[in-house]
Amino acid sequence: MRSSTRRFLLSVLCVALVAVAATVSVDAANTRGGKAPEIAITDGINGVTAKTTVADYAGSVTLFVVWLPVCPHCQKFMPEVSRLHATYAKRGLQVLTVTHGKKDWTAKYLADRKWTFGVGFDYTGVTAKRYGMKSMPGVYLIGADGHLRSYNGTLEQAIVDELPAPKKTP
Repeated sequence: MRSSTRRFLLSVLCVALVAVAATVSVDAANTRGGKAPEIAITDGINGVTAKTTVADYAGSVTLFVVWLPVCPHCQKFMPEVSRLHATYAKRGLQVLTVTHGKKDWTAKYLADRKWTFGVGFDYTGVTAKRYGMKSMPGVYLIGADGHLRSYNGTLEQAIVDELPAPKKTP
């Protein structure tokens, strides 16, 4: 099968999955899952290096996303990642993303959009396999305890539920 045909079919599948996922939004508490699998990266940008691990984010609520800059669904979702990062970083939210896109191209893609979250590069696909990823983007919420969180409400509400309450100013 030609590369362009595969990309088209992958895009159609991603659109269908995103459409189904977007229709499910029920308020519910987060539940504690298993320990977040370790990432397998060889390089990174925006503070991520080949030595970066999930354990480096212990103690922080972490939004973890596996994505590709050329994936149309990722292109649609990643501005939301940037917004969540900007909105909740002061309350402790960390954002870690992994891609197997080209480093120079990805760095320019982020810079053009003024996105500052960290990106690690996994050219083997091991990280996606460890997380059981079935479609792009793969979106995971990791609690401060290093365990995955599942949720039935919106991603933003799940993040808010995990973060410490904002400090009140007198």
